Amino acid sequence: MVDKFESWASLIIGAELRLSLDEVEKLAARKSKRVRSQFGSALSEFGPAFFLLLVFGLLPLIDAVFVGIDYASAYYLNEMQLREAQKLPKSQATATNGIVISNCVNTWRGGLLGGTCDTDNLPVTTVEYYPVPWQPVGGNQQANFWFVSVSTQVSFRPFLKIPFLNGIPGLGAPVQFTVAGRRPVENNRFLNE
Repeated sequence: MVDKFESWASLIIGAELRLSLDEVEKLAARKSKRVRSQFGSALSEFGPAFFLLLVFGLLPLIDAVFVGIDYASAYYLNEMQLREAQKLPKSQATATNGIVISNCVNTWRGGLLGGTCDTDNLPVTTVEYYPVPWQPVGGNQQANFWFVSVSTQVSFRPFLKIPFLNGIPGLGAPVQFTVAGRRPVENNRFLNE
């Protein structure tokens, strides 16, 4: 065992070392018994490092998680409005005080996902109807299939406003999401009502 160590040490350092096994153990024990500095330099570096880690690491991470929650909330609102718009007559779906534009928003804000998110203004919703982009196959060549498209634009304030990150949406500035979706209209006779 000592011969293997001697050949290894001579290869690493490049010179002939003649250390006994006891001397190697003493050298390793001496290196492991280093005494801490009594001046507290390691402790004095902990405070600024913890502050930087908190401000530049944890707080932006919390804001980034809430940006994801805000997007999920905007997507859920759009899906809720789209589900209602596909079943209602066109006059009720496009009315500003109707179910799609007003009631769905109030229901969303009263729920868990909409209540968690911090919005500046009410969401802006656009409801549009248009025929399918393809022609039907068969003897009936009239386009009787229509889509309803709902576009929802929501602006959210950051959960924790970090003062020196003012220009970054979601961390120091409001973030705005526009979510759009489309579905086929369930009953085409509702287009004229």
